[in-house]
Amino acid sequence: MSTWDLTFFYSSPEDKKIKEDFEESLRQIKKLRQQYYDKLSDPSLTPNELKNFFQEFENVLKTHNFTYQYCHLLYDSNTQDETAQKLYEMAKDYDSKIEMESSFWKPRLLKQSDGKLNQLMNDQELKDYTHVLERLVESKSHILSEDAEKVLAAMYNSSRGGFEELYGRLTSSYTFKLEIDGEVKELTDPQVRALRRKPDVKLRRQAMKEFFKKYDEDSLIFEKTYNSIVKNYDTEASLRNFKKPISMRNLNNEVEDEIVETVIKVTTDKTPMVHRYYKWKGKKLGIEQTLADIYAPLAKVEKEYTFEEAQKIVLDSYYEFDEEIGEIVESFFKERRIDSEIRKGKRGGAYASYAIPNRKPFILLNFTGTLSDVSTLAHELGHGVHGTLASEQNIWNYHPPLTMAEVASVFGEMLVMDKILPTLAEEERTAYLASNVEGMFSTMFRQNMIARFEISSHNLIEQNGSANWKELAELYKNELEIMFGDSVMIPQEYYYEWASIPHIYRTPFYVYAYNFANLLVLALYQQYKVEGKSFVPKYKELLRSGAKDSPKELLKKIGIDISKRDFWERGFEFIEKEFINKLD
Repeated sequence: MSTWDLTFFYSSPEDKKIKEDFEESLRQIKKLRQQYYDKLSDPSLTPNELKNFFQEFENVLKTHNFTYQYCHLLYDSNTQDETAQKLYEMAKDYDSKIEMESSFWKPRLLKQSDGKLNQLMNDQELKDYTHVLERLVESKSHILSEDAEKVLAAMYNSSRGGFEELYGRLTSSYTFKLEIDGEVKELTDPQVRALRRKPDVKLRRQAMKEFFKKYDEDSLIFEKTYNSIVKNYDTEASLRNFKKPISMRNLNNEVEDEIVETVIKVTTDKTPMVHRYYKWKGKKLGIEQTLADIYAPLAKVEKEYTFEEAQKIVLDSYYEFDEEIGEIVESFFKERRIDSEIRKGKRGGAYASYAIPNRKPFILLNFTGTLSDVSTLAHELGHGVHGTLASEQNIWNYHPPLTMAEVASVFGEMLVMDKILPTLAEEERTAYLASNVEGMFSTMFRQNMIARFEISSHNLIEQNGSANWKELAELYKNELEIMFGDSVMIPQEYYYEWASIPHIYRTPFYVYAYNFANLLVLALYQQYKVEGKSFVPKYKELLRSGAKDSPKELLKKIGIDISKRDFWERGFEFIEKEFINKLD
């Protein structure tokens, strides 16, 4: 197993420099406000002055985000540790202050005339900030007054942000007692979820019953937390003049409402593919499946992988694709920028953290030894590759929108799948293909189902002022029935599954980005299969571009038009042809 070496940031959680760096960032942002407050709205503002503003602001953000990233990683390492809790609270407090002090720049700059903004946007001296200005102008009707922006920034941690933290801290504290092989064991969230991939039917079903029972017991907390987050998010969307709540996320993702609606509709229309697959799997397993069985292995004994074995598979896959990318991936292991160990109090799930363009992302996962975990390692390292290659951008063009953020990660999973398949015997190959179909269904159909649940739950809360635990469970049950039809039975405890989905609490309307990216990657991967090594430079350039242009424009350069419905349909046709038909 691997644990982080966070001395890359600071010598220890007691390092006085942590608070000093936060204080220095706050001092510098106040100085920046004083210096540029009037200048940004002055009609005589020069391109050079605006460029200096962006560069000075970037220096502040680099220091602040570096320190914030450390506190966040430390906290996620052990959410129960008091020192980490206090540092994270301090980090969020400074983050709120930085956000509040810097909230002036957009309203002030938007006081300039359209002609002046257009002139600045097209000035050669500001070429590195063209897309920043394009996005600012595009969001003009959604930017509030300076005072209103300041209030929203100041109140975040005591409103939506506070509920997000409550959710994270509560769910990270959960442990579950289950009898396994005659012995009662206390398991963490990732360990219980991993049991869904075990051959023992009774164990799978009991594990998920116990898992969701915990959420049902705390239903009042989840109901109140979710309602509060939804109302806060939707109120902000309304104040910012968005047609609907999801539109606020779509603008951040740089994708039109119509494209997102098309992706959701096309995916929903393709759900008979899910029904067909699980009817096939039920016959193959010889059981009447429930939702607890949808990840059950076809092979009688599921192969387990050590972390070292997983590392080798993933490293070889990336190296065979490209030497430079292989070296980037290897650096994560050499420099101990991966925390894979399972510990009580550690945040569940997996993510890659890249706060500033310094070529040093960090990765968290909870490795239990399943084949799925090998894919997760490849997935998060894909994010790490993206964050590393995009480091040649300034901080303004660094973080890709969510619609592009999942591209490198899913592409990495495809590389690993191609690496593993030829090594398997026929029965193992069928099982592995099935496992990958289930992974794609999870990334596409399941995330689409969750996106639909979010839309309907936000609508219900807006119409009625709130939604109780039973009403939210009923909405989720309806979505489960659409996705699975009559191919599996839906136990009642699964009605509460929505409460265990962290993204709907932490980043409302995030989840459709997974489906968006997966369909995008299927197109990119087919292109790679046709073009071979000549595709690699184009792919790397896409990742190096970060967010310097909109997804539509970046993808247009490699021949992809995301505005066409048939583009999205082709991804499902590929899955049917290359996976499901072969299983049949």
